[in-house]
Amino acid sequence: MNGKRDGIKKVLLAGLLTAICLSSASAATKAEMSFAPGAWSTNDWILVKSPRFNYMHGFVQKEDGIENECPPVSGEEIFKKHCREVYSAMVLKERAEIGQTVSSTMSFDWSMAPLIVLAEKLDRSESGEPTFGEHWEIVLYDEGLNVWHHSIKDGKPFWYLAAYLKVPFARNTRYDLKVRVSKTRKGVKEMVVTCGGHEFGYVDNDLPDSFYAGIIGCEGRNRFYDFKMK
Repeated sequence: MNGKRDGIKKVLLAGLLTAICLSSASAATKAEMSFAPGAWSTNDWILVKSPRFNYMHGFVQKEDGIENECPPVSGEEIFKKHCREVYSAMVLKERAEIGQTVSSTMSFDWSMAPLIVLAEKLDRSESGEPTFGEHWEIVLYDEGLNVWHHSIKDGKPFWYLAAYLKVPFARNTRYDLKVRVSKTRKGVKEMVVTCGGHEFGYVDNDLPDSFYAGIIGCEGRNRFYDFKMK
């Protein structure tokens, strides 16, 4: 009898350990962090270079969040004179899966353009830096929301506007931008974007089943306050 009991205990213990491992694996794909000082770690992120620019910037820590690297001038001057010099991008090392919602609270101080980025994989620059190849940018700006599909064609960056919503958004105002990639009952892939009480979606079967997700600040001074993947 003792042998049977020991055997049952071992089976139950094995089942418990398996459940814990499965639970941990499932939880590993989730993230919820603030970008306040001390609330997040750069070790969880990968800085990524744009194939359109010959530099790679990071983010600057502020009291309540982070900003893309910008010169110390007004938001208007950044947009008009330095918009191609202020691109900062990073993605979470933990990959997201289709069916999850990626979100970030963000704002801009002039007119554009904080965004969420999704990429199935990362390429490498000639000097070995992580670089975007094909990726999707879900962009917040003063006149609405855009989805840009980027790729590399004939060795050069190529992009087009895949979807958009025309609606005004105010500067220096926090908005929670949410992006969900999922499959319909018929197996069609779609992206649904929500922000500021507005929602739109579009179908794109090129969307990956798993992907890196992160943030990009560009074209102006952008602020990010949190990041969630659930």
